[in-house]
Amino acid sequence: MLHPVGLAAYLALVSFAVPATAQQLGGAVSQIVTIDRQSLFSDTQYGRRVVETVETERVRLASETRKVEEALVKEERELTERRESMTPEAFREVAKAFDAKVQALRSEGTAREQEFVRTLEREQAAFFERIGPILGQLVRELGAVVILDRRAILLTTQNIDITKLAVERIDEVLGDGRNLPDSTPSTPEGDASTAPEPAPETPALPLGDPAPGSALPDN
Repeated sequence: MLHPVGLAAYLALVSFAVPATAQQLGGAVSQIVTIDRQSLFSDTQYGRRVVETVETERVRLASETRKVEEALVKEERELTERRESMTPEAFREVAKAFDAKVQALRSEGTAREQEFVRTLEREQAAFFERIGPILGQLVRELGAVVILDRRAILLTTQNIDITKLAVERIDEVLGDGRNLPDSTPSTPEGDASTAPEPAPETPALPLGDPAPGSALPDN
């Protein structure tokens, strides 16, 4: 039986042995932890900056499109008024050119919307590539060995979700991502050559896949 003084020293030793990151979860950490992938993007400074940038450009182009559409409505009205003074052949030529202009506008709008989606998907792919080393480091600090998508877990008896911790760490390392190199994913706490080997502790989360619900909401 431990002496009271010895017991106090033992408990102090145990408390210091538990990583500070693990203590933030409010208890022991399972070897399996979960994460909400969509929240990693939507709740981080990086993800919010990407979405806001794409949406701002989308709104700007939508405003320009509306102005063009208003001009086309006016042109159509004027064409209808001129019809009586034109020969059928001349009217058909003018109407054909007008229809071609309308179709071109519609095709351009569709292409722009598709490009918005592709841009967001590219940005998401770059984001998930960059956070791989960050999550790997976080998992090692927690003493876990695998990360699962939270949606894959039906029931758990303890708090194993680390989304909030991950968001805080990603914000700390990446910020909003504005000044990061285009092709080199960031790694936490300095040079990758000094980072621990991630082999058996690499997160099992499929980080490279586009996050669900990647399409922007319609205006």
